[in-house]
Amino acid sequence: MNPRDRSDLFRLVYRSRSAIAGSPAEVQRIVGAIVAASQHRNAGAGVTGALLFASLHFVQALEGPASAVEATFDRICRDLRHTGIEVVECGPVLEPAFGNGPMSHLVPDADAGALLDRLDSEAECVEAAAAAMKLMLTLLQTTAAGKDREPIPFMRAS
Repeated sequence: MNPRDRSDLFRLVYRSRSAIAGSPAEVQRIVGAIVAASQHRNAGAGVTGALLFASLHFVQALEGPASAVEATFDRICRDLRHTGIEVVECGPVLEPAFGNGPMSHLVPDADAGALLDRLDSEAECVEAAAAAMKLMLTLLQTTAAGKDREPIPFMRAS
């Protein structure tokens, strides 16, 4: 996305529960394939963002032109590899948070993974997902956002 596209900059953040079955290695292989496909599709659509995955949950942020983000999210909603999709944040934003890369893949450490596991508690759903978004942004802002395409280890928040 270039600076002239910022007038239509839109962000959508959702959380969902994984429906991927298999061994931990098989699940990680499938998530890796999801990230690779997302990077390819997002680059063509002008969408950037980050995907955080822990054993039970996805939290994903998408940014770009509103129509491209909405089309991407519509496709995501039809994906049977997750259920219980809940939008946490949705609307126009002034500045991009995820750089110019098509998709960053965040791998949480044990502490950050525990935060995501709290998503099962209905009373804390939105708070936990919002906290995960804040941690994603902190991590991406303290590293070279979008520079690496390898999973980025999720750092413990102070």
